[in-house]
Amino acid sequence: MSGPKPDAYFRKRLLREVLDGARGLVLGASGRQLDALGRKCDVYRTGVPPDGFDRFEDGRIEDEDA
Repeated sequence: MSGPKPDAYFRKRLLREVLDGARGLVLGASGRQLDALGRKCDVYRTGVPPDGFDRFEDGRIEDEDA
C-alpha cells in the first residue's frame, strides 16, 4: 500500500472512473470532498480502502422519517 496521493494526482485518477455528469464535481472538489467522491466509485488515495472502512456506511446519520 502506498501513501496518500496529492489532490491533483488523485483527481486525475478519479476522472477516469466517474460518469460524465460527475466530472464537474470532481474538478471542483478538493481534500475531503474529493475523498468522498472517490469512495462512491471505490477509488482511494492510497489505492485500497483504509483498515476498518465499511464502504456501505459513511458515518452520516439520516432520519428516514423526515
